Amino acid sequence: MKTLRMRSLLMMLTVGGLLAATGCNNDEEYFLVRETDTIQFSSNLASSQRITLRCNGAWRSVIPDDAQWLSTTPSEGVGTGEFEWITVSATHNRSAERTATIYLECAGEQYPITVTQADGKIIYGTPTVEGNLIEQEASSARLCFTYSNAYGDETVTAKCTLGGDCAGLSVADASFELANGGATLALDITGTPTQPGYATFAVSVDGEPIGEVRAKVYSADEMPVEGLPVAWEFCHGKGTADDKAALQERQPDWTTDKHTLNADTGSGTITLVEAVGKTSAALNSWGYNDGHAYVKGLYVDDYWLLTVPVKYLTAGKTINCTGSIGGSGSSAGFFLIEYSADGQTWYPAAGAKTEQFNNTDVTYHIRVYDNMDYEGEGTGYFSYDFPVKVDVTSGMLYVRYRVCANVRVTANNTITTGGGGSTRLKGTFSISVIE
Repeated sequence: MKTLRMRSLLMMLTVGGLLAATGCNNDEEYFLVRETDTIQFSSNLASSQRITLRCNGAWRSVIPDDAQWLSTTPSEGVGTGEFEWITVSATHNRSAERTATIYLECAGEQYPITVTQADGKIIYGTPTVEGNLIEQEASSARLCFTYSNAYGDETVTAKCTLGGDCAGLSVADASFELANGGATLALDITGTPTQPGYATFAVSVDGEPIGEVRAKVYSADEMPVEGLPVAWEFCHGKGTADDKAALQERQPDWTTDKHTLNADTGSGTITLVEAVGKTSAALNSWGYNDGHAYVKGLYVDDYWLLTVPVKYLTAGKTINCTGSIGGSGSSAGFFLIEYSADGQTWYPAAGAKTEQFNNTDVTYHIRVYDNMDYEGEGTGYFSYDFPVKVDVTSGMLYVRYRVCANVRVTANNTITTGGGGSTRLKGTFSISVIE
């Protein structure tokens, strides 16, 4: 019986020892739970994201060779089973979208976390042309294109290949230091296009094409006229002392040695030019009476000169000249409208009339009356539309109102050669384009 009891006791001790050894197995004590197994970085810039971790025991992060752009902070630790934070970080991505898998390892087990980061290539917008390309006019246009996704430490080289109707144009290579994020870059289009049509510009950056733009090369007559309309304002009737003072304040150069009226709308001047070899008294008595621009002494071939800077006024385009000239009975009574591109060669405006006054055949556009009103029959009002025969692609348009006959306002005698009566500009004088 003793032998049987001893055998039973030994058997119980052996089983107890085996059960204790099973309860202390290390694999059953250690565990690791991560918050997620995927992380998405929507920015290509250096970024970080925190996730929670529960681990009982030692752990470490494992970064494979193809995932060296990723790291964790901390990279290892000893968990107590409580929640803790780890930070997963990605470096700046300068290439296409990328994905890699890192691992959290505990007790020989690896738990994967797959990380994806957004495309990091610099993104370039399609080039555009800023400004106009115009035949026979030096270009100030630019090729512009945007970029984004830059880190800010890059230097790139842009090049352009020209095609189509690009004769006379060129675009030099250029290097740019990029700013963090994005901005707009520009290449100057230089030279003077020699023919109208369409030019093409194919742009590449660091040898990679980013796009092509097609731009029209305009002929001058396709461009809207610049510089017109232009206008000078005077009283439309007999002005008051206040009107006179206002005109004097607005046009102070009229009574100085400049004798100039500056445009109230647009850019331009009105001056007076006396005929070469004039036999009458010189111009005199510049004034602002009645809110009008007054002068005495106009004689045959003297003229009011309107000088206006314009662009793209080409032969065949129609302009309008409007105004109203008054005068005393003994002043010059008839004016012819003429225009010029150089102030030397003059062309008559269309629409002139020919009539006989004081036994003289007079060809004129403007008949002057001793009337203070601006517009209407018998006021000296005129408005003429006429096509020009010259090109003023970039320069001055000259329009003159020239005394064209030795006939007074009264139309029954000659102009007083001793100086003549007063002539006045009234109402609105303007030059505009008729589309």
